[in-house]
Formats: sequence, C-alpha cells, structure tokens
Amino acid sequence: MHTPSWQRRGLIACGIWGLLSLTTTAWGHSDLDPRQSIPSKWETYILNVPTETEVPTVQVRLLVPREFEIEMIEHSQVWQITKSRDERGYIRDVTWSGSSIPPQTFAELKLLVRNPATPGTYLWKIEQSYQDGNVATWEAQTQIVPPASVGGTQRAEEAWRAAQVATTVSLVAIGVSVTLIIVTAIGIVQSGRSQGREEQS
Repeated sequence: MHTPSWQRRGLIACGIWGLLSLTTTAWGHSDLDPRQSIPSKWETYILNVPTETEVPTVQVRLLVPREFEIEMIEHSQVWQITKSRDERGYIRDVTWSGSSIPPQTFAELKLLVRNPATPGTYLWKIEQSYQDGNVATWEAQTQIVPPASVGGTQRAEEAWRAAQVATTVSLVAIGVSVTLIIVTAIGIVQSGRSQGREEQS
C-alpha cells in the first residue's frame, strides 16, 4: 500500500515538533543576573524574561528578598512600573505591566540593588503573567559570597553556562537526526514497494 502524502507530512511534522520542544526546554525560563555577588555591593541586576509560549507575556512581578535594598529601577517608556514597600520603606516587590513581550522574544528589566551584608543564598520569586490569564512562577537564586571566593564561583558559573549551550546544541543535533531518519525510512519503504509493484508487472 502506498503511504499517503498527508501521513508523510505528519511524520515529518512530528520530528520537527520534537526538535522545537527540545530546543525550548534547553533555553530555560525567567531568571535574574548576576547569580553571584559580594556583600553590601551596589549591583545592577537584570531580570531576563523570555516568552517561550505562543501567548505574549503581559505582566511581570518580582518579589524581592527582605535582605536586599532596591535603590532605583530602570526607566521604561513602554512598561508601567508599580512598587510596594515594607514598614521600613524598602521596595519589596516590583510589577511591570501595560505592555507585552511577544512569543519567541525576551525583555531585560534592570534594577540597581544593594546586596545584603551577610553571605548566603537568597531566593527571588518571579511571576510571569500571559495574555490568556495563565501565570508561571519561577525562582531565581543569588549567592552572596566573600570577595575572595568570587573568582572561583564566576569560573564555575561560566563552565555551567558553556555546558548548557553544549547541551542545547546536542539536543538540536538529535532532533535533526531523528527527522532525517524518519524521512529516510519513508523513502526506503516507498522505494521497496515501487520495486515490488514493478516486479509483479
């Protein structure tokens, strides 16, 4: 029996979908940089917000660990920025709304922050709201370490990022290989059936 063209297209589409799924998974989600800094330093933090769905991001909310002090937030002509403060007058959460991040794009939102005086690991919470009403919640980790250990930690983070890129490239290669195998297999089956029909003739 001859394989219908729509089935061939379906198999190819499945292979391509698998490739795209692997790639999207590898790139990760909303995060905050730097992941590591030193005590009491004024640091520019960058909130990276990608839209990896087919629905635009329409609001981003960052919940700030109590130990951090936000001094300033980068001015934006497209986002409306709202803040809430604690009893000390320190900003505890920031919300960006009134604009959007289209699918397969990202935004960088910057803040000037003073790090805690005490070394340790601190968690930020990120709430990413989409146009369809869904909300994704992420956690970002910041390590505050003594100045003497900064170099080793940075090298470890650079190695981790390099490994992440290498993993993404490997997954893309696997996806391409799977698609080619499917297409080749379909071609071999069709060729064998054609030869069989010719021999019967």
